[in-house]
Amino acid sequence: MVGIGIIGLGVMGRRFISGLKANPDFLIRGAYDPAPVETDVPRVESVAALLSDPAVACIYIATPPATHEELVRAVVDAGKAVFCEKPLTADPASARRCLEAVERAGVPAAVNFPFATAPAAVRMKELVETGALGEDLSAHLTLRFRTWPRGWQQGAAGWLAGPEQGGFTREVVSHFMFLAGRLFGPGRIVEKQVERGPNGSETRLHAVLHFAKARMTIDAAVEGEAEEFNRFEVKGSRDIAAMSEWYRLTHSGGDIEPARADGYQIAELARLLSGQKSRLATVREAADVVDLIEGILAASGRAMA
Repeated sequence: MVGIGIIGLGVMGRRFISGLKANPDFLIRGAYDPAPVETDVPRVESVAALLSDPAVACIYIATPPATHEELVRAVVDAGKAVFCEKPLTADPASARRCLEAVERAGVPAAVNFPFATAPAAVRMKELVETGALGEDLSAHLTLRFRTWPRGWQQGAAGWLAGPEQGGFTREVVSHFMFLAGRLFGPGRIVEKQVERGPNGSETRLHAVLHFAKARMTIDAAVEGEAEEFNRFEVKGSRDIAAMSEWYRLTHSGGDIEPARADGYQIAELARLLSGQKSRLATVREAADVVDLIEGILAASGRAMA
C-alpha cells in the first residue's frame, strides 16, 4: 500500500480523495490546505510535514497553477513521486523548470490529464492509429460556457477568473490540447484570435494548429444558455468520430457512454509508482501543452466592454 499526501483540498483535491479511498493500493497519510476545509482525512499543518514524512511516497498537488513549480520542485527534491494537476504551470519557462527538476531527481512523475485513460479518449486514439478514420485528418473543438468560471468552480473564482493563471483556455482547452498531442503528434500554432472581457481573461477564442498528422481548429466562447458544451470531432477520409460531454464517444463502429476517468487515473498512478509502464501524461507532455496554450494566450486580445 502506497502512502500518499495531498496538497490542496479544493474541488479537485476532494474528488481525488474519493478516488483514492476506492483503490486499495493507496493510503492517504495526510492532506494540507491553508483554508479550514472540512475533510475526513488526516490534516497536517504544513507542506513540510508531508515532505518530511517517510511514510509518504507520493504527493498529489491540487493547487492553483502559479504554485505548481515551487511545489513540484520541493516534492521531487525530497525524493518523493509527484502527481500534479493540470495545467502544469501558466508559464512555459516555469513548466520547463518543472521538467528539469523531475528529470534531475529521477522520481516517478505525472500530470493529471484524464484523457490519458478515459475510455472515450483511448478509443479515439485507437481509431486514429489504426487508420479507421482514414487519411487527411482534421479536428475541430467547439466549447461554450454560460459563465466563466463555471458554477461549480465559484469557490476558486479568485484565480480561475483572472488572466494570470485562469481562463477557459488553460482550464479546459488544455485537456484537448493534450489529447491532440496524443492523437496527432507535435503541434504548432498557425492562427490565433483572442477576445478578452473587462477582467482580462478570454471570452472568445479562435485558433488553428497544425499537428504532425492533422489540422485542428478551436472555436470557444463564453456565451449561450447551456452551462457547458464541448465537442471534439475528428474527421478523416473514411469516417468521423466525436467526443462530447467530456467522456462520450460517438462513432459508426460503436458509441461509448460518458464515464469519468478518476478511477483509471488512480489505477495508472499505482502502476507508475510500482515501476510499471503507465499511460498517465508525462511532465514533458504537460510542458508541451503549456507551450501551446500560452502561445495562444500571448495573442494580443481585443478587450470587450
